[in-house]
Amino acid sequence: MSNRKSHTNNTKQPDVSSSSSTLLCEIYNTIRPPVDYCGRRIIFGPAVFKITLAFIIIIVGSILKTLGVQPSSYFSSKNNIFNVYFAKFAWGWTLGLLMLFVPLTLITLNKNFNYYEIITRHLVRLLIATVVWYIITNLFVYIDWRTGICNHNKMKQVSRRACEKAGHEWEEGFDFSGHIFLLLYSILIMNEEIRLYDKATGKVDEAQKVEQNIGDTLSNITNQYSTLFDIITRVLYVLIAALTILWEFILLSTALYFHETFDKMAAGVIAVFFWFITYRVWYTSNRSSSILRPLSPRN
Repeated sequence: MSNRKSHTNNTKQPDVSSSSSTLLCEIYNTIRPPVDYCGRRIIFGPAVFKITLAFIIIIVGSILKTLGVQPSSYFSSKNNIFNVYFAKFAWGWTLGLLMLFVPLTLITLNKNFNYYEIITRHLVRLLIATVVWYIITNLFVYIDWRTGICNHNKMKQVSRRACEKAGHEWEEGFDFSGHIFLLLYSILIMNEEIRLYDKATGKVDEAQKVEQNIGDTLSNITNQYSTLFDIITRVLYVLIAALTILWEFILLSTALYFHETFDKMAAGVIAVFFWFITYRVWYTSNRSSSILRPLSPRN
């Protein structure tokens, strides 16, 4: 009797956690290819495709606005939730995600990384982009102030904000669309920085380590933290993809309801110019200085 009882107690129970983990892994490996394909080919497509799509949105939206046939909707108000909480803080949303995404992706990509190189050769790109954003958006405000005028005899020289706050009408001059510039510039920057993820996941696929996570390439961080970094990076990838779609949607609503055609087109051209001069000229030049030439995310 005692031997039978002992045998029953020692019977090995099925490992539920292991089977659950295997199932999740199988689900992940099933859905990952279409998700990656959609991300890399559509949401984060070639730069020419993204630029062409953006200008089609601007042109079509501007034509509908000029003809006065754009649909009346919630988005025609400047106080809609997307404008108040997202478009006005677009660079903050963009920079916040990329400031997390870039270093975590670099850690999973490089076996023998060093923080100095990450800061000086990669994060400096975001610093440069922030300087461009700050200068250009403030330049737009200055141009609007110098070319526009407040329709009140005693407030001719005040800013647009002061004029409208006092309840008077502002007669626009050159009101370049800060939203068009910022949204398109953010889309192009995210489209470039996401290439780091393609390199990281590609490196893992070549090594056939999908189930072991890309964090296994680290030699000086424990596997536990490597896996955590991998999960966070993949979540950030999805969030950046969602933000890209949101910026393109707000780009459409801006083209439909706000600013004149020239002001929107000019803002779009300026965004493309500063993206091109930095990511396709400056960062790919042959200069050897780590300060004067940040690494391109494609290198």
